[in-house]
Amino acid sequence: MRLFFDLLVILVILLSIVGVLTWFGKRKSKKLSMKRKNGWLIAHIISVIIYFSGLFGTLLLALSTTFITDQDLIYAAHLFIQFFDWFLIIPGAFTSLITGVWLAVRTHWGMTKHYWVMAKWIGNIVAITFGGNFMRMWIHDNFKPIFSSSLHPLQNPLYLENREMLFIGTAISFSILLFLAVISYLKPWGRRKDQKKTKLQG
Repeated sequence: MRLFFDLLVILVILLSIVGVLTWFGKRKSKKLSMKRKNGWLIAHIISVIIYFSGLFGTLLLALSTTFITDQDLIYAAHLFIQFFDWFLIIPGAFTSLITGVWLAVRTHWGMTKHYWVMAKWIGNIVAITFGGNFMRMWIHDNFKPIFSSSLHPLQNPLYLENREMLFIGTAISFSILLFLAVISYLKPWGRRKDQKKTKLQG
């Protein structure tokens, strides 16, 4: 029940951010100049790099715990995974969503004119929602109970299960982000059909 409630809260927050940015952006009569567009694009790319770095660092640190047995080192690896989440993944994810939506609204791309743009902002919302509900649980919520236990992490079934889910969750998040980066470059699928008709009629 709590998981469903948390999921709903994150979705409401994300959709509110998208809605406010879209509403505010459409009230601006002029589109972004080339200079400002490039500035927002650079900010968007940097935020995606930060996002990627956090996920890649999380994956490497989680993998490193399969090769070490020292309890303090395992603890330190998971502590740094938390830092990566707080200071790289979360800021990178939200900044990439905000800059991406603003670029879509304030340029000729639009929020719903192109399938690839729709896939990007919907995919980003899915990734953040997944991270905010499931990755948070595997990175933060289970951290204290696991490491406050008298059991060595490698002898603790809860830790081993949590680490396996962290691997899977990071791989899913990384795959979503990689997919979004690829379609951002390739811009596949073109315009939506109704948008093509509107352009021809105009």
